[in-house]
Amino acid sequence: MDERQQTAINNSVSERTPRPLMGSVLTFNLPQEISALRGEVEYQKGHNARTLIKHSEFRIVLVALNAGSSVNEHQTDQRVAVQTCSGHLRLHLADEVVNLHPDQLVSLDRNVTYRIEGVEESAFLMWVGWSKD
Repeated sequence: MDERQQTAINNSVSERTPRPLMGSVLTFNLPQEISALRGEVEYQKGHNARTLIKHSEFRIVLVALNAGSSVNEHQTDQRVAVQTCSGHLRLHLADEVVNLHPDQLVSLDRNVTYRIEGVEESAFLMWVGWSKD
């Protein structure tokens, strides 16, 4: 285990709820996590997010999104997957729009530009591949 991984195990995510970002077993109550995100002031500005898992090869981020708000356009050199937990999302791609409802999952290859819009109050998990560089 490298120093960065050891730091993530021993340090908390933030002061809002101390907990490790990596470990051999991590469990989450997603409805409680979503409720907590919606209760923070950042959510009132449009969206709020929290990294749940941070390993050397991938990250999982939980995002709560207000209706009509969006996550700005992104592009990554890693693969991405988005799973809708609640609500209705629109995934805007270069040449199409994908509607995502609860329990739907979409996977994006490397270098795909996307923007995520909350059609209604929504929450989603985002898996992001991570380079070891």
